[in-house]
Amino acid sequence: MKTKKLATLLAAVSIMTGLTGCGGSNDNNNKPANTAEQTDSSNTPATNAAENEPAATNQQPAAEEKKNFEISTIQGTWASPLPDPNGNGAKMINEKFNVDLKTQFVPYDEYANKLPVVMAAGDLPDLIGMEGVDANFVKWAKQGAFLPLNDYIDKYDAIKSIPKNVWDAVTVDGKIYAIPNYFPSKYGKKPIIRQDWLNNLGLSMPTTYDELKKVAIAFAKNDPDKNGKNDTLGLGLAKSIVYGAWMGAEWDSGWYNKNENGQLIPGNISEGFKKQVTLLNDLYKEGAISKDWAVTKSADVRKDFFAGKIGIFYEQPYDISETRFKTLKETNPTAELAVIPPFAQDDGQQGFMGLPGYYELHSLNAKLADDPEKIDRILEMINYFMTFIPVDQRNDQNPEYDWQYGGVGKGYNMENGVALGIDGAFSEMPTTYFGIRYWAPTDEDTQPAMVLQDPFTKGFVQSAVDMLKTTKTYLDPVNRIHSDLLYAKVSELDQVVAEHTTKMIVGQESINDWDKMVQEYLKSGGQEIIDQVNQLLNDNGIAGEWK
Repeated sequence: MKTKKLATLLAAVSIMTGLTGCGGSNDNNNKPANTAEQTDSSNTPATNAAENEPAATNQQPAAEEKKNFEISTIQGTWASPLPDPNGNGAKMINEKFNVDLKTQFVPYDEYANKLPVVMAAGDLPDLIGMEGVDANFVKWAKQGAFLPLNDYIDKYDAIKSIPKNVWDAVTVDGKIYAIPNYFPSKYGKKPIIRQDWLNNLGLSMPTTYDELKKVAIAFAKNDPDKNGKNDTLGLGLAKSIVYGAWMGAEWDSGWYNKNENGQLIPGNISEGFKKQVTLLNDLYKEGAISKDWAVTKSADVRKDFFAGKIGIFYEQPYDISETRFKTLKETNPTAELAVIPPFAQDDGQQGFMGLPGYYELHSLNAKLADDPEKIDRILEMINYFMTFIPVDQRNDQNPEYDWQYGGVGKGYNMENGVALGIDGAFSEMPTTYFGIRYWAPTDEDTQPAMVLQDPFTKGFVQSAVDMLKTTKTYLDPVNRIHSDLLYAKVSELDQVVAEHTTKMIVGQESINDWDKMVQEYLKSGGQEIIDQVNQLLNDNGIAGEWK
């Protein structure tokens, strides 16, 4: 299920603007310059000039007092066009830190093929970026390609603030091999609904699958937008069952449910997932989801939702595209959106599956082990860019923020008190060149609504954050261990399950065959994966947890 969780996370960040965001976004203009950034409470910048002096670990001795280092990097990016390796932001870094930065950016579409070639050549850059932990990361760590960081972390306030559950994800055989980038665990995709359609039809917010079924069918058949046409669908669904109808951890694809032996199992073979598939089959028969969903891209479903044709879909209250929300409000002036609260589970819990708490990571070349000064310079720079600046201080009055984003009028502009990145100005921003984000003390400190301009978008995001801050989030323990069997087999097994469940939803295979499908999964290597995953969790004292 790691691949599924990564896919979920990628979906979550697919609308991100900026260097790490999706190149296909049509909302680059007026994007907040700081939406991809976050924290560390111990490093929170003060509010006046004197207090804004960097903490001790961030202090930069005069350039002439420091030895100059050439620092090479390679990292993937969704930015298009690619940042200029010799751009003004790189020059600013060279001057501030007395380094000679040699960067290599590779589009993420090519990175999965490019990085193994670089690794095999043996001539690694000093800093190696990756999108997430996978089999290659673990293999390269075990082969000694990366520098163990355990003995260095405590020197740097921002870096050491990373929580243990996230460190576990980049720890192999007890050694930390990478520094993850922050991403909030609770602000990923959530089910959202047209509140105005509920109001028009006199319906209440669904709290069970039975109620959800009734609402979705009513959205498809009872003219919820009151335009006199039969032109709406209940729920948006794309091929590979994206996003499905998960309404809490019990029905998600993560590792929450257990088998009769008390072992955690992947969600897509659980009774919870079966309930979701059963619902989708009912909605398919009633015409409440598209007849073509199995061959439809998620981007096309999202487009239809924001065109006002679908009543229930998934969206996130973080790094959001205002353009889509503006489009919906312009074509549907009465539109109102709300997050559907998680349903109460059979075990009494109620909450959503969380994201791993990071997105992207950076490893140091193991060959740096004999050059502690260079290690310190690299970590000093990472710590600097990771040090949190509160959202209300991300403006031209904050010298650190202003420098990191290339200066007002060059990398960003101020509009209504909000810093908005200038389209195509990546190369002007020093923050571009290390790809490091602020590490937030809490998900709430990200304050995603504060960086938005459009009132409709802003209102939705704030209402979603207000609800989610008191909603439980389940942290999938499988994100914290490394199972070679899981890495080797899960994609193939998940594909088989996806094919069966797709057929079940469209009626080509009976849902009564669910147990037969599960046995096929287990006999094809799934039980071995389950055994190894649970053994690793037990050996490391790791369990799933709600927060």
